[in-house]
Amino acid sequence: MKRSLLLLVVLGLIAAGCSHAVKQNPEQAVQTAPAPKAVQKAPANENLNPAANANVSENQNAGKGASAVAVKEAEAIGDIHFAFDKYDLNGNAKSTLDKLSGLLQKDQNMTVKIEGRCDERGTEEYNLALGDKRATQAEKYLVALGVAAGRISTVSYGKDKPLCLSHSEKCWAVNRSDHFDYK
Repeated sequence: MKRSLLLLVVLGLIAAGCSHAVKQNPEQAVQTAPAPKAVQKAPANENLNPAANANVSENQNAGKGASAVAVKEAEAIGDIHFAFDKYDLNGNAKSTLDKLSGLLQKDQNMTVKIEGRCDERGTEEYNLALGDKRATQAEKYLVALGVAAGRISTVSYGKDKPLCLSHSEKCWAVNRSDHFDYK
């Protein structure tokens, strides 16, 4: 008797927890990407409070890092894109990286994180590896142009942090990219 009562209580709690699921039209649903599988080592001065990190980095890095103007110029350059299932740099990608190299050489305090990304097709493991190859190709190209390797970091998000959330070829083309984050 006690077991069946306990079983009913547990089933009731499970049912109550699932009762708020709502079906949405996929085109209207707000989608969020799952947490990325890629792991990055946090700088030694970072703690887990993002607000504190902003204050610490502003205070400790006064006079260090890229100027706001340089970051704005770099962001205007945009991302580089790849063909389906490829990681080689095409002419447009090389042109974009040439411009980025010029800005990095002009502002010696600027650093860049290259985020390799993929579209949603393929396995998670495959896309993490492909995103890594894409980011590494861009890093090698920048280093060959004279940018110090210590000013460049790479991470692969694979398909875990899409820039576009629709399920279409146009959106997939946006996600097959290296996105740049400047400091």
